[in-house]
Amino acid sequence: MEYTGSQYIGEFVDGRMEGKAEYILPTETKYVGEMKDGMFHGQGTLYFPSGSRFDALWEKGLVVKVSLNSPTWTRLEKSLPAAMTAAMASTTPPQG
Repeated sequence: MEYTGSQYIGEFVDGRMEGKAEYILPTETKYVGEMKDGMFHGQGTLYFPSGSRFDALWEKGLVVKVSLNSPTWTRLEKSLPAAMTAAMASTTPPQG
């Protein structure tokens, strides 16, 4: 999954984002964690510009388990637009 204006810092395998990585969306929301086959996969955290974070276990770009040890949705991310940003970041197919 790549968004126009995003930045990827990490490894590639067969031309796809894979391994430990940092992915910064145009909204300045940042994902730090594991990638596989170009998608969030494994343990990873979304960091929002407001300072909030969303820790989760990801599988093929989708959240499968939210960490109970993290301060999830600690600030403004309780809003619908923020929840939609997290959902879009985990479900939008690659472009291009």
